[in-house]
Amino acid sequence: MRIVLLLAAWTFCLFASPLLLTFEGNKKISDSDLYDALGLRKPYPIEVWEDRPAIESVAISQSLSALTSFYRSKGFYHTKITSETRENEVVFKIEENDPILVGDVKINSPIDVDSAVLLQNDDLFDQGKFSESKAEIKKRYAQAGYCNAQFNSKAWVDIETNHAYLLFEATPGELCTFGPVTVESTPNINGKLTASMLRFKEGDPYNVEAIRQSYEALYAREGVTRVIINDNERNGSVVPIMLNIEEAELPIRFTAGLGYSSDEGITAQTGIKHRNFLGDLKTLSLDARYSPIKQEASGTFGLPLENRGLLGAEIGYKNEIFDGYKTESTYEKFTAKYQDIPASAMMGVLFDEVKTYQSKDIATFPNSKLFIASPIGELNYDTRDKPLNPTKGYWLNANVMGSLYTPWLSDATYLKTLLSGAYITSIDEHVFGAKLKWGTLRVYDGSVPSSYRFYAGGMNSNRAYMYRDLGPKNSDGDPIGFASITEGTVEYRFPIYQEFRGVLFSDVTFASQNIIPDYAKDGYLGVGFGFRYVTPVGPVAIDFGFNPEDFAQNAIHFRIGELF
Repeated sequence: MRIVLLLAAWTFCLFASPLLLTFEGNKKISDSDLYDALGLRKPYPIEVWEDRPAIESVAISQSLSALTSFYRSKGFYHTKITSETRENEVVFKIEENDPILVGDVKINSPIDVDSAVLLQNDDLFDQGKFSESKAEIKKRYAQAGYCNAQFNSKAWVDIETNHAYLLFEATPGELCTFGPVTVESTPNINGKLTASMLRFKEGDPYNVEAIRQSYEALYAREGVTRVIINDNERNGSVVPIMLNIEEAELPIRFTAGLGYSSDEGITAQTGIKHRNFLGDLKTLSLDARYSPIKQEASGTFGLPLENRGLLGAEIGYKNEIFDGYKTESTYEKFTAKYQDIPASAMMGVLFDEVKTYQSKDIATFPNSKLFIASPIGELNYDTRDKPLNPTKGYWLNANVMGSLYTPWLSDATYLKTLLSGAYITSIDEHVFGAKLKWGTLRVYDGSVPSSYRFYAGGMNSNRAYMYRDLGPKNSDGDPIGFASITEGTVEYRFPIYQEFRGVLFSDVTFASQNIIPDYAKDGYLGVGFGFRYVTPVGPVAIDFGFNPEDFAQNAIHFRIGELF
């Protein structure tokens, strides 16, 4: 009889419908956090097609235990949680009661680690923040070069007074240095090459930030699939390094994608890349990209050098539609680059044969076929915390290209420069940013293609205007471009809900046919707002821009990624 009853109960549980999950009484902890604690996800309000989270009836007891443990980890030692099962749902009734607060924090450390402690007097005693504080203190000592530091962290909880008393102690020991580097690598990758990409060398002060940067530099080489920098051995205050490198088993990679932007419309691209061509992390790739206004195809070759160098060669074709004319370009580019963190430098030469055709205004956009041989250079300095959705840091970039007129080599003597930079900071989830760009094109002899001019307006420029639509126009209504440009942007980004963000912005553009714009007369202002949805490949952005002097002048822009 007992077996029959057990079988009947098991059958009931098997076919019983999951119970919808509801919380009552939680004031300090949000529903979303409680769902997360149970391994469930609460749908966003716009996801009307998704059902509310639900659990099986047999999981109610486990869920009660999990929720109690979660509340305790957040400092609520006296919380009481009960469950009530109704027709098709289970309600967890929560009495949070008085939490445990931090009563005192003592820090005994010869180096300053106060900012590493995430708990202060009268804060909730969050065990997660307590563990994070311990880890951050260890990280600070490692960054300062103390590889053998000793740590003692304790928390005393008085449940009668509802206070926690915290102690963080550290003894640094000797300053450490990096020892000899031993490399184990697969046959097609030279160990000496990969060792030279490390951001430290034998004898340098030991620093975990240098190890982190070394991981970034090695993983940036696409032919590498696994990197291990073992710094666990100690020889007194010397830290020997064992570097293990594994190459990609399938070095050939195909890519394809579709996208959309308000500047170019629907975009399709595809490519094939060998990430370890003939060994030692050399790369060979072919890429193609199509949009209604721009079509491109290119082949590139990259040769990594010891001590962070890279030689590159590229050959390509580009056809592009401008308002009033079209261009067709066949080019070859050869570069030498020094790559470091946070700085990099590049120099090279560009051979560009540009055909301007189907011009509607021959005087402004002459039909021509010009050959320009231009030395090029670039300096870059980037301290942003992440490239796709930065919250702090700054970057600076300088680009220069030019040529001397010679009948057999180049059809123009010109100099084109573009300087830009941005600064980003944040307070909690509120991000503030500013960006500035300055460019000038000076033609001393001969002619350069019309496409070498500066254009403004669009999703990556002044967002009160459509793509390349800003500035004076010819009799056909086509923008004629500029010889000089200065653009600035300020933004404020703020959280809305979950992965949704809002943004307020102001863009200003000064542009002119003169070498330097008249900053009293040649200004164009834009203001607006937008929304972001954060994804792993960068935020999906929609911005609404307006001219404050004429709100009939407005534009809507779409893109993936931030302006800076």
